[in-house]
Amino acid sequence: MSKHLRSIPGFVFILLTYFCHGQNYCLSDRFSETAFFDSSEIHVDSNITFSSPMHVFSQTPVNLNMDVYYPDMSTDSLALRPFILLIHGGAFLAGSRKELSYDCMEYARRGFVAATIDYRLGWNCQATDILSICLFCQAYNPDLQTATYCAAQDARAALRYIHANASSYHIDPDYLFTGGESAGAITALHATFWDQTEANTFDPSAISRAGLLDTAGNSFTDTYQIRAVINSCGAVSKDSILLNNGIIPVINFHDEFDCVVPAQYGQVISCVCQPFYWAAGSGAIYSRLNANGVCSQYHQVPLSTNHCSFPKNQLIAKASCFLKTLLCQNCQSSFSNQPGQPVSCSTLSGIPDVHQQVADDFFILNEISTNHYQLKRNQYTGPVEFRLTDLSGKRMSTLSLKAEQDETEFSVESFASGIYFLFGESKNRQQRIKIIKP
Repeated sequence: MSKHLRSIPGFVFILLTYFCHGQNYCLSDRFSETAFFDSSEIHVDSNITFSSPMHVFSQTPVNLNMDVYYPDMSTDSLALRPFILLIHGGAFLAGSRKELSYDCMEYARRGFVAATIDYRLGWNCQATDILSICLFCQAYNPDLQTATYCAAQDARAALRYIHANASSYHIDPDYLFTGGESAGAITALHATFWDQTEANTFDPSAISRAGLLDTAGNSFTDTYQIRAVINSCGAVSKDSILLNNGIIPVINFHDEFDCVVPAQYGQVISCVCQPFYWAAGSGAIYSRLNANGVCSQYHQVPLSTNHCSFPKNQLIAKASCFLKTLLCQNCQSSFSNQPGQPVSCSTLSGIPDVHQQVADDFFILNEISTNHYQLKRNQYTGPVEFRLTDLSGKRMSTLSLKAEQDETEFSVESFASGIYFLFGESKNRQQRIKIIKP
């Protein structure tokens, strides 16, 4: 079984357990659309070597470095902070971790710890632009597949390193996110969703050329879970578990008619040349996760043929709020083709549990015995619809109180241990309550 989040009941149990024992990150102002810290309060540790793999094509060892951005602990009241790994683009040929310095700074100013990394570049293609790739590199599709595989290896090496050294940066190792742009987003998605079997299907020569996904570059053996992915104009291979039964939330940003990385199903780098490997972009990812009942968002630049043109400051604000709604158990799937539409999540804060109800609640939840609950109306006479969800936002059951009903009962006895949420909605009121299943 993969050491990463998988779409099986055991994974759901692990995720629920972590939320049960983890720190509360649903805090007003923090992790929101606006900065919480001044840039002077952010430290940057640069040139940290996290991996030293062999380059497949040059057969020479390379040192891969990361830069880590984090709020000064002398001004930060949190003992631990969630972490975001960001990966630059460049067609697996070019680019630098420094391209995402601004992104890391802005996420750190919002309260996260963020890192940007190098990964192995090159796939026997000497091109410097898309047209040159089309003219000179079409025979190297197998090498592009191997370069994609190696990048996923390097991202996973970085995640192992961060998990092993989490205490150095006051990172909560149970709250890890990935993200990237273009080839970097492809890398982040594969580092999150692939298992070895899927990667072998994508590139049958990968193991013989580059070794296993989780052994390249360093000797750390840490296992970890990825909570969500920030996908900026990236895609995932048709062999990924995401396209079968993925259960990890993803926020997506994509130009509608991008032909470098397709927004739907297509082949990468297909603008003016014989295309390379098949992939599923933001629109396909969003549709698949919605079909699986997993929270996902898709922010589209309509009618655009550009690549990665979503405004950077808006992307960071929307991605921060997406992660915050996950931290607050209030994530809602959505599609938008209005890039300038504002987002606000500053006021989100903690969710009361069944033992913290207040007088103006319009329904009351009483635990009548272990794992058995009574749902009772309070100061409201109309019909009310309820949904019971798990931490990923997946609907577990639906309940209702008709206009003539005062109460009903339900059980979570058959559910895995962890935290669930009961959402009540009437014509003009909403309420949610946390339920802990021992």
